[in-house]
Amino acid sequence: MFGQTFYHELLRKYVVLFGNLFNSIYIKRYDSAGTLTTSIQVPLNYGPREKALSRLDQNPNLIPEYAIILPRMSFEINNISYDATRKAGITQTFKAKDVNNDQMKRVFMPVPYNLGFDLNILVKQQDDGLQILEQILPFFQPGFNISIDLVKSIGEKRD
Repeated sequence: MFGQTFYHELLRKYVVLFGNLFNSIYIKRYDSAGTLTTSIQVPLNYGPREKALSRLDQNPNLIPEYAIILPRMSFEINNISYDATRKAGITQTFKAKDVNNDQMKRVFMPVPYNLGFDLNILVKQQDDGLQILEQILPFFQPGFNISIDLVKSIGEKRD
């Protein structure tokens, strides 16, 4: 479109990063005596909630041919919006070292976008849902940052 083709896999990296936040959630089930009977890792997949719910509607007995086991979580991108409050000047650049040939490059500032994600939790038992929420909610605070290597050719890392 603009004469130069590039693909840094940025949106893919953000989706993978968001999914990795939730890939180690477990629920534990106890018997009436209080001893641990099972510990289940909650499966996580990318896709809309409606897809999982439609599978449940088609097969309410959860016959293994559909491979839907509850509890389960899914997530998807629900919003991509430009953020004018973080916009830098169009001509503003920074210098970065090219990791392939050790030369300095002039790189334009990235365009600021906000990505919105939906996380869906599907459970049969309320206690399972509460266990999942208790493992997620304490980490979502304004000071929670994760670093990611965005553009490998220049070694750009962002929070």
